[in-house]
Amino acid sequence: MTTQYVYPGPERVFHDAVAADELPGVLERYGYERAFIVCSKTLNRTTDVVSGIRQALRGRCVGLTDAVREHAPVGDVLAVAQMLRDADADVMVSIGGGSVMDLAKFAQLCVTEGVTTREGLEAYRSAARGRFGDMMPVSRAAPAIRHIAVATTLSTGEVTPGGTPVDELTGRKSGYLVRDGAPQVLIYDPDIILHTPRDLLISTGVRGLDHAINTLCGMDPEPLSGLLAAKAAQLFVENLKDVSGPTSTREARSNCQRASFYTGLGQLSVAHGFSHAMVHVIAPLVGAPHSWTACVCMLAQARWQEGHASEQHRMVLELLGRPDARLHEVLHDFLVELGMPTTLAELGFTDDHLDRAIEYGLANEHVVTNNLRPITTAAELRAVLALAA
Repeated sequence: MTTQYVYPGPERVFHDAVAADELPGVLERYGYERAFIVCSKTLNRTTDVVSGIRQALRGRCVGLTDAVREHAPVGDVLAVAQMLRDADADVMVSIGGGSVMDLAKFAQLCVTEGVTTREGLEAYRSAARGRFGDMMPVSRAAPAIRHIAVATTLSTGEVTPGGTPVDELTGRKSGYLVRDGAPQVLIYDPDIILHTPRDLLISTGVRGLDHAINTLCGMDPEPLSGLLAAKAAQLFVENLKDVSGPTSTREARSNCQRASFYTGLGQLSVAHGFSHAMVHVIAPLVGAPHSWTACVCMLAQARWQEGHASEQHRMVLELLGRPDARLHEVLHDFLVELGMPTTLAELGFTDDHLDRAIEYGLANEHVVTNNLRPITTAAELRAVLALAA
């Protein structure tokens, strides 16, 4: 059977780094002179992380914005793209989590293609095609600007070239694959993530674990991606409880960053289904964080697949050291231990959201394809969501 491995794109990755020490050399290596920082409000306004990096870049920093909201709203993307044009920036430096990095990816697309309106951006929306569910970039132009990422969360978005900005006017999300959209350089600084709120850091690690499990339980497994996902799953389960709070260690934080990286390296090679994609439906619908929603969807998928993915679940359970258990039980216990949500109700999801969630879910090609146990009808999708109630 034919398999395919898709390399996601970072040219250079630093682990166990001090971001402020590495960034000046990175800009020098690539010949960048006009860096524009895109960062989270928390890091910029309550810590000295961003100011320290800005100081290290000296005259090479030509602008900064922390106007980044959850899910990278389209309006924010268009605004930042204009800031980049106005500053005549030749590179972005993103400092933050998934929303920050996604915004940088889509701002890159807007600058490259001259997009200034939400209708213009919509024209570059990607769709899954072919047996492997590939996302195809609509833009064929070489990027006019790239970005260097300092990642502060663990959900693998720092490795991949795509994402799902939300249209804040409708509450719906669309998928985009940006040509060369992955960070050109990726920096993992284990000390910076000490500033990431505990629930955010741990829940994004669970999102990373969900990606790893989806890769291991895909319909068309790929050997290298499977090896990467297996190691990532082990590292997440062994270290995630010690990534934040009083028990946090630099080793645990670095191990979880490596787990996120390993998962991202294999994520584009195996098509993911319900738990990966339904997050993008439910989270904006109820105003919940992506990563919290991932906890619940991951658990619902494991329950739905029970008895339909026995071999795949057995493999995952052996990796997690619980070969005699059921996967959804192990995941439930793990989420409870971490203090993460396990039900839709904990996200604020009510019966009033159900019909729209089903409508939007059925319209998302990734929700209804690539599931080992099929989810193709409204009744089946309703049944899966009932497992998460």
